[in-house]
Amino acid sequence: MVGGRDVVRVLNGSAFHDTQLVCSGDLAYLGGSWSKNVGSAGEIPLQGDFSAEHMIFGVEGADPDRRDKLIELLDIDLQWRMHKVSDGQRRRVQICLGLLYPCKVLLLDEVTVDLDVVTRMDLFDFFREECEQVIEAMDI
Repeated sequence: MVGGRDVVRVLNGSAFHDTQLVCSGDLAYLGGSWSKNVGSAGEIPLQGDFSAEHMIFGVEGADPDRRDKLIELLDIDLQWRMHKVSDGQRRRVQICLGLLYPCKVLLLDEVTVDLDVVTRMDLFDFFREECEQVIEAMDI
């Protein structure tokens, strides 16, 4: 990293040692590989014979309006069986789960890689709506 760790700051705090940001739930990470060999995401299994509905509605405390908006935005069929879906369909469910709770800082790591062009553009529009202002985007 050019300039060292002190150059990168998030919400005027250290990007690498701000336990308040991490522990408060204000920071979220969405990305990484969700290939078929992944067995679970936290408490939610990805490979068993589970429906998308079971996974999405199994997240407690999510705002129903936000959940419905994400399901529609990502064109998720709630009857999808997670052990039978394509990588793109699996990615849509992953994104939905990751966005159920709003956060102040969202780190995205190639989340659109398995999405079709239309869904990708819809997701970018959603992010534009969610952000009051974009300060800087960087590829991590």
